[in-house]
Amino acid sequence: MNTLPSHIQDEQRSVTTLNGSQLSAEGRETSPKDLSTLEKQIESPQAGTSKIEHADSDKLMLSEEEALARAQDHPQDKEPIYLTFSKDDKENPRNWTHGKKYYITILVSTLNVLTCICAGGISSASTDIASEFNVSAEVTTLGLSMYILGFALGPLVLAPLSEYWGRNPIYIWAWLLLVIFQIPLALATNIETIIVCRFIQGFFGSVPLTNTGGTVSDLWARNECGNAMAIYGLSSTAGPPIALVISGYIVQNKGWRLLFWIFMAILGSFWIIVVLTLPETRHTIILDKKTKRVRKAMQKQGLQAASNIRDANADEKKGLHTLFAITLTRPFRFLFTEPITFCAAIYNGFIYGIVYLFNEAFPLVFGPTGHGFSTGEWGLSFLGLVIGPIIAALFHPLQERYYLRRVAANDGKGSPEARMWMSLVGAFLLPISLFWFGWTSYTSVAWIVPIIASAFFGAGIYIIILGILNYVVDSYQTYSASALAGVILVRNLVGAGFPLFGQQMYEKLGYEWASTLLAFLAILYIPIPFIFFYKGETIRLRSPWAREHFNQDEDKPH
Repeated sequence: MNTLPSHIQDEQRSVTTLNGSQLSAEGRETSPKDLSTLEKQIESPQAGTSKIEHADSDKLMLSEEEALARAQDHPQDKEPIYLTFSKDDKENPRNWTHGKKYYITILVSTLNVLTCICAGGISSASTDIASEFNVSAEVTTLGLSMYILGFALGPLVLAPLSEYWGRNPIYIWAWLLLVIFQIPLALATNIETIIVCRFIQGFFGSVPLTNTGGTVSDLWARNECGNAMAIYGLSSTAGPPIALVISGYIVQNKGWRLLFWIFMAILGSFWIIVVLTLPETRHTIILDKKTKRVRKAMQKQGLQAASNIRDANADEKKGLHTLFAITLTRPFRFLFTEPITFCAAIYNGFIYGIVYLFNEAFPLVFGPTGHGFSTGEWGLSFLGLVIGPIIAALFHPLQERYYLRRVAANDGKGSPEARMWMSLVGAFLLPISLFWFGWTSYTSVAWIVPIIASAFFGAGIYIIILGILNYVVDSYQTYSASALAGVILVRNLVGAGFPLFGQQMYEKLGYEWASTLLAFLAILYIPIPFIFFYKGETIRLRSPWAREHFNQDEDKPH
């Protein structure tokens, strides 16, 4: 019998590889022996045939109406019925109205912005906190870094809980705890309270990082999600810098404690909105509830089928222990064995590291030691990093148009490499803007010039991050949650670490050379989008995970 590596068997799917080729336990092919043979098989009509497809054809897959009708026509029939969505099922999130889907997309993306504001806003208060508790600047920086560390670790726990209980309960309870932990921060009497509470906040505040991408996938088909992903991408890139724009004048005029009370009021208001208006979107959870409802209806009618009906995903469901085992191990496996995941992780990590390092660098460049701005004014200097992604988002329709042309040329099948088209330009924006920012940081140069440079940097990170996000999701599809978990983990670990040495680096190297060092490092990452764009198919073909979806003819939520 054809088999897959044990790590794919963990998915509780039995899928034969391309045209009967087998994989060893380590993911190596034993047949065919060379890549050219495999490529020929990919092009054959039988390529991608899998046991699960044959298994599904043997299952009795029926919609709610069909299941009830069959049970009534065959009241004593004991054949298992697998309940699935009908083509135009109103309970399927992808069939909801565009208005409802955009509302949910914008709402969950706003949560992403708000948790980023909560993360970075403390940087405006760092000087006052250091003064009140008589600690060093490095210690107060831990308030930012511990929140980002919570960002890194939170998804490892919240993701399996979300898959087991649904997205909605995790949004509600995690966000509530984020709101509640603003209180001990506002009332803190020592720096230890701030550091510990910030980690807890980041842990629960990571719920948008855990769920928002999945929510978008629940709502939108792969070739229709361009605008929705653009909104999500904007929230991920414009969210961190907007924190300083908002918090600067609050801290300057009202003090740092009021900042956390204001955060509690804003986040609490959105918690109420989430509770009242955010529906469950995870398909497996909706189908499970639908199945229970149909089973009760059958039981009332005394139909034998009531004991044999289950939802279409019943055979693939995992227990909470298994989900935790997968979530806590598979992202690391992807990081160390998958070139796509590894490259995406180190690029994202570098970008977000710089974004949060700027929380320490901008006060130096634009504050009292630089252009002489007040706390509120240097907070406004982050507007460049906010405006840049917004402008880049306006050009995203060009990227989406290119992608859809490639899809059309590929007989309607997905084309992950096409997602990286604009990233070929974005990769150059990062080093150029960092050189520009560094060598215009002199006080003799007008303050607007480095801010304009930061806008180009913001545009670059939006293009790169959105391109890589889409590429990873399209490449791995049903396994994309594991790949993205690895990317998010590295991204936030690096994001937590960079601010800890940002001030020292800028003070010792000088503002100009510190940014130049970052620019030279950014040059090293330029090849990654080009490799994905031009060699991505070959890389995916060699991956036992991505190869399962090589034909790009599936579109399941993740």
